[in-house]
Amino acid sequence: MVRIENDKRLLEHTMHSATMVFKRAATPHPEKADWSVDDVEALLGLPFMELVFRAAEIHRQFFDPTKVQLSTLVSIKTGGCPEDCGYCPQSVHHDTPVADQPMMTVDEVVAAARQAKANGAGRFCMGAAWRGPKDADLQKTLDMVREVKALGLETCATFGLLRDGQAEQLKDAGLDYYNHNLDTAPDKYGDIIQTREYEDRLDTLGKVRKAGLSVCCGASSA
Repeated sequence: MVRIENDKRLLEHTMHSATMVFKRAATPHPEKADWSVDDVEALLGLPFMELVFRAAEIHRQFFDPTKVQLSTLVSIKTGGCPEDCGYCPQSVHHDTPVADQPMMTVDEVVAAARQAKANGAGRFCMGAAWRGPKDADLQKTLDMVREVKALGLETCATFGLLRDGQAEQLKDAGLDYYNHNLDTAPDKYGDIIQTREYEDRLDTLGKVRKAGLSVCCGASSA
């Protein structure tokens, strides 16, 4: 009986602690804007399992550790990309079976988003194979973002390099996240891509942040 009561108290304490953690999740994690080289080196120098432990602690402070978010990515414009990324089969510079296809219609994208939501997705991401959206293309994507957002889904886009004002238009249409990877390190960039510069990617990331969009960004070790 004593053990049962102790177990009940432990469970109640755990549930209370979890509730407190989940309540704190409403507060976004503050960004550290003044990382020094020493800060980064100290972080990278930690043992791997220590990094895993710290990451799990932070994750539990701001998210429910028993849940994952499902996301769906749809290519709204496939093939025919003028960029020469060495890893991408959609580039016109490579001999691949991926054909240049026209952009999907708004109705087609909305239908795909409805299906994604029915399958349990909470975020819907739209990707396009081009260097960056032309004005006419952007107007179509803005309609797509508005319609997908109206379904109650988080919206994400990966449309390549953005020009001045385009990030703000996407934000106004209801876009939540912009995916824009750095691909690799600056000193290796020319080994895999010659049609743009590393700084071009940073420039778009700056536009995205300035517009108030959340950033999804990664880099490979290619």
